[in-house]
Amino acid sequence: MSLSLAVADDRQPLRVTARVCAFAAAITAFAVSAMALQAFGVAYEAPGGGALQKLHPATYLAVLALILEAASRPRPLAYLGALPLRFPGAALFVVNLGLIVAYTALFQRTPVAPLIDTFIVGAILLTLYEDFSRRERAALRLALHAVMFVNACLGLAEFAFDFRLTPFVAGGRAIVGDYRSTALLGHPLLNAGTTALYAAMLILGGDHALRPPLRLALTTIQLVALVAFGGRTSLTLAIVVVCLAALKPIGEALGGRRFDLRWAIAAVLAAPLAASTAAAAWFGGALAPLIERFSADRGSAQARVVVFDLFDAFSFQDILLGADSQRLATLQNTLGIEYGVENGWLGLVFQYGALMTAFFLIGFAALLWELWRRAKSGAWAIMLLFLVQASSSASLSVKTFAFNQLAILMLAVFDGRAGDEAATRGPP
Repeated sequence: MSLSLAVADDRQPLRVTARVCAFAAAITAFAVSAMALQAFGVAYEAPGGGALQKLHPATYLAVLALILEAASRPRPLAYLGALPLRFPGAALFVVNLGLIVAYTALFQRTPVAPLIDTFIVGAILLTLYEDFSRRERAALRLALHAVMFVNACLGLAEFAFDFRLTPFVAGGRAIVGDYRSTALLGHPLLNAGTTALYAAMLILGGDHALRPPLRLALTTIQLVALVAFGGRTSLTLAIVVVCLAALKPIGEALGGRRFDLRWAIAAVLAAPLAASTAAAAWFGGALAPLIERFSADRGSAQARVVVFDLFDAFSFQDILLGADSQRLATLQNTLGIEYGVENGWLGLVFQYGALMTAFFLIGFAALLWELWRRAKSGAWAIMLLFLVQASSSASLSVKTFAFNQLAILMLAVFDGRAGDEAATRGPP
């Protein structure tokens, strides 16, 4: 017995280090953007640079955390071998991801970093978060709330004072003349998408430990920040969620059902402030850039339509097995969609072929199921928002942390078990 206790004590520092690395991976996934890496001289998305520079620091931290977590167990191989049984959906995804990575490397001979970086952090943290203690989960939730709050404030500050924390770079090219903020998360569309998802989680009751005034404040600043990030689809979806979420309590109140007085007081206090702020923004011209994006599309909608012209440019075999990367890039430049196919699903088809994309999407659906079954009620709405966003931008077909950020927020903020934990502490 004493020997086993001694071994457990020896492995405890490994377990602590693993949790620290997992925590750091989650925060780094939000706080260190591709543009920040570019500003520090890391050729993360830009041409050139070594292969190690093409993976995000959060990816390295997540992999290290998994290795250390396994090493901290009495039987590391048994721990790793049990993961597929504990997370069958994630296991299927990893297998299918491995297939498409191998296919890309061996047959298409194109970079595999986008496939790895876009998904692996979320998949790994899914397995690690399951063994977090209540205190560790609460700490991660608090840290994510803080990061999203700082990101929204920074986005609004960039918008109001016309500056950027890091230069706006896309595809290795500096973007000038774009008012949209980049803040901590980087690309404005990534900011808008993740901000809308986080706001929707708060609206639908994510993190029961939040007091109503704090929840209202966090939600409000996220919704306002969407103006600075300029994501039209995300802003529209967020407004739809707000309206739909408001229907039930309003209907219940009108029907005579008792309601939480704290929410009523918060709403009464917030309504005039929101109205005056909106009026000041309207008459002060702060909303003009966003309104212009709705009225003057600047070819964005056209880019989503013209992508279908790519089907005529490739043979059936190209569509089935994947198009030549050089020819695809040339055609995208010709059609004016050089920053990527603005439909994540079609982007995967053109890059990796319909056959491999089908295998991959089966695994991806299984991974989303793993997240959904651990989330609280209403997770279907969050998933739907994410899928709509993925259908209206390059998203999953390019190197992006959109899915990783969704997974981390789903695990921590929209955790279905968080409500039980809050209940054990009593009402806020």
